[in-house]
Amino acid sequence: MARPMKPTRLKILHGEKRESRLNRSEPRPRTNRPRWPADLSSAAAKVWRRVMYEMGATGVITAADTDVFRTYCEAVARYEYAAKLLEQSGPLIRGARAGELVKSPLHQVVRDNAVLVRSLARELGLTPSARAGLSGAPARERDPFAEFLDS
Repeated sequence: MARPMKPTRLKILHGEKRESRLNRSEPRPRTNRPRWPADLSSAAAKVWRRVMYEMGATGVITAADTDVFRTYCEAVARYEYAAKLLEQSGPLIRGARAGELVKSPLHQVVRDNAVLVRSLARELGLTPSARAGLSGAPARERDPFAEFLDS
């Protein structure tokens, strides 16, 4: 499977200077933050708040990424829930035939959500390897007095 193309903005942040490799006419979403979905579960909402607190100011996650980001938050919440259940019940359960021990179906749920979280985190720039080559100006602290004047 071919490696997906890197967005131009990411190429520039990685330090690409050759014009032939930059698509200057690439569509660019507005830099608005994603809106909080009203029907987000409380566990997924905690993930949403945590990630937006850490990454929101970078502008990497935009309103155009809302659906992917929501899916990421829900997958993290499902992973955490299933992992906790697996920890409590143990890796083996009694099977239907003669009570033999079999692998818990929670293994598959945990694994599926872990794979989904990993792939979505990569897409959203949330993994260390996805951020490794990025460089940019650090987010400036907003002056409280300027915020007061703007309101």
